[in-house]
Amino acid sequence: MSLNLKKFVCTAILGVFLLSGCETEQPIPSEISVSETTVVEESQPFPAVSCGITLEKAVEKAVSLSPAVTEIICEIGFQSRLVGVSDYCDYPENLSLKKLGSTENPDLDGIIKLKPDAVFTLSLLSEREIYKLNQAGIKVLTLKAPRNLEEFSALYKEVATAFFGNELADSLKGETKALATAKRARTLLENAAKSVKTESFVYVTEKLTIAGSDTFESAVLSLTGENLCKSEGYVSAENLQPAYIIASNKLSYDTLAFDNVFSAMIYNGAKVVFVDSARFERPSARTAEIFAKLTE
Repeated sequence: MSLNLKKFVCTAILGVFLLSGCETEQPIPSEISVSETTVVEESQPFPAVSCGITLEKAVEKAVSLSPAVTEIICEIGFQSRLVGVSDYCDYPENLSLKKLGSTENPDLDGIIKLKPDAVFTLSLLSEREIYKLNQAGIKVLTLKAPRNLEEFSALYKEVATAFFGNELADSLKGETKALATAKRARTLLENAAKSVKTESFVYVTEKLTIAGSDTFESAVLSLTGENLCKSEGYVSAENLQPAYIIASNKLSYDTLAFDNVFSAMIYNGAKVVFVDSARFERPSARTAEIFAKLTE
């Protein structure tokens, strides 16, 4: 074999060796076929967690001891699953269900007789009442009364989760139906406020206190203007000068006019508008009716 031929053979062998080494360090991936439609593996809707309680299946029979929750359940399409409501649940008007007391005095025997999967409440039941219902195989879902728009959305999400579980609304985005329901509720409320401008306001409760910055009334009405009361909770009337006095419809103009603080606001040009305070006490889609009143 000539010297040149030997060099060629050695070079070829070395090349094969080096190529083999590269293949070992960086293997060529196997062929991947991609279909035109991307398939996203969906998680099972249940078990799911609502209000900190694990639900193994969707709520098929429900009792609501809260007028607000009753409205929300009906609003999101599950009225047919209600088998009983509180004595104060009067909307929707076509409800003809068993009345079961209230959170302060629930008819436990009546509830247990109906055999619901879950009882919804916006106020905490006593430990004894919860224990008795749990012993009967009934979940107690205690929701939180909202103080801001985030908690308003969360209220919808918790209620919807009890019926939808983790079911996806859009498999490509991975958003659950419960979350989509919560976002929609907040969006509808915000959209209703867009046509209203109050500049500045104070909200007066039926007890002649004003709503502070951390209240649900303030959160809703702040979509239209600025709450001049920066205190927390519900406080005694302060010497403020708002453009609007927005007051509970359980009050009257004369009541405000005979109060020294509010009469001073009115004297200095504050406009008085009365709104249905139940729309704050029962947070639901009907809360948006507040803004329709403000446009009148």
